[in-house]
Amino acid sequence: MRSRQLIFLLLAIVSLPFHADARSREEIKSMPELESIEEMLQFAAKQQNKPYRHGAEGPNAFDCSGFTRFCYKRLGITLNRSSIDQPKQGKKIRFRRHLKEGDLVFFRGSKGRKVGHVGIVYRKREGKKFDFIHASSSKGIMIEDSETKYFKKRYKKARRITSDRDIRKARKHFMKELKEAKEKAEERNEQVEQQASKVSPKKEEPKKVKASQQTHTVAKGDTLYNISKRYGCSVEDLKRWNHLKDNSISLGQELIIK
Repeated sequence: MRSRQLIFLLLAIVSLPFHADARSREEIKSMPELESIEEMLQFAAKQQNKPYRHGAEGPNAFDCSGFTRFCYKRLGITLNRSSIDQPKQGKKIRFRRHLKEGDLVFFRGSKGRKVGHVGIVYRKREGKKFDFIHASSSKGIMIEDSETKYFKKRYKKARRITSDRDIRKARKHFMKELKEAKEKAEERNEQVEQQASKVSPKKEEPKKVKASQQTHTVAKGDTLYNISKRYGCSVEDLKRWNHLKDNSISLGQELIIK
């Protein structure tokens, strides 16, 4: 019972959001599994060659926004589900030359001018150039050059979701919360145990014979008179000490001698 209460309390703590100090970056809502954007990109790269499937969020298949959502979840951040809604999150990056690894990049779809595709900057190169990792509808998860003809003319916008600084601060915040929660849970359990010990019925201890007392086992031929002479007391003393109504005693009876 104690361990279950502790687990529930710790889970509640790690689910509390950490608010990044940057004005428009996303809040980190749970303990980041990974420690940096670089680790997140390494994780993303391990998904290469997994197939594209519309509506899939992993771990075995993805669509474009499902893939970005899957990767950012490892940093404790929940992205919106669609490529149309993900540009509403994070900080706007005005110029391509200001892109950094980990930024989300958005492209127009094959029809119209609206956002229809999203990827993650994997490697920033000179000027406006970059490589990005994404879920290609024809090739699955892959790293692609932004200068390819199809994507170069369809680039639309970019958003910065978080930073290594925010990730470090979030991990520190959640570790502190976990430590405090554990200490509070242990303190609470200790208080419960102390309270329980106060209300528990005490076991009755057997009555001890005083050190000044001794006993005499009645043997064949014993009478109260000769027993009293042996111990230097009176017959009345023996009767009073042993709650006897008369002088009758039986073989093997234990008599208290004070």
